[in-house]
Amino acid sequence: MRLRVGVIVAALICVAADLHAQAPRVVEDWSDRPAAGRLPATWSFYGREPTLKFPPAVVIDEGRRALWLKTEGYSVRLARSIDVDVRQARILHWEWKAVTLPEQGDIRGEISDQVARIVLFFPPRYRPRALGYVWDTRAPVDTETHQKQMMLERWLVVVRSGPAGLGTWVSESRYVERDYIRLFGTPPPPLMGIGIESHSEDAPHASEVFVGPITSQPSHGL
Repeated sequence: MRLRVGVIVAALICVAADLHAQAPRVVEDWSDRPAAGRLPATWSFYGREPTLKFPPAVVIDEGRRALWLKTEGYSVRLARSIDVDVRQARILHWEWKAVTLPEQGDIRGEISDQVARIVLFFPPRYRPRALGYVWDTRAPVDTETHQKQMMLERWLVVVRSGPAGLGTWVSESRYVERDYIRLFGTPPPPLMGIGIESHSEDAPHASEVFVGPITSQPSHGL
């Protein structure tokens, strides 16, 4: 009898451990709501810091905590450090709500403004690789662009395009491990950072977007 109970307990522990491993990991849920005009403590600007007409803010929109970004003639790039092994947590999931698309934005041309980019940063730090998922105004879904510079190698992938879904919350999921292997040709190292961007600097237009919770999870059942 004791042996049977022990076997059952061990089985339950294994099931619980497996469920825990499959549970989504919160990358960002915007639970840190700073004072007006200030960023959450874990986030900072990167690249060229703009003169802000509309400071980024953590807000509640339709019951969701979200980061609000709005730009007019400039771009905002925010990033934070994270440590996620995408060989284990292969799926990235996020929600966003675009309000204003930069009218002339097209990832394929010189006016490469998008309402939002979710950018993943991989080692090495001295010349990182970046994988960005974007909502583009004109380029069709699955458009991909590659940029290789002295200090950065970057792929951008269009996951949503045009005004469909504008003004409503939509969800996205990407199999990051597969995308990285396909685009960079090697298995991915652990993530070292994540960025959120909104752009309107290449032409006289504007952008506005809300970015909700971001999670990562294994590929079980997907």
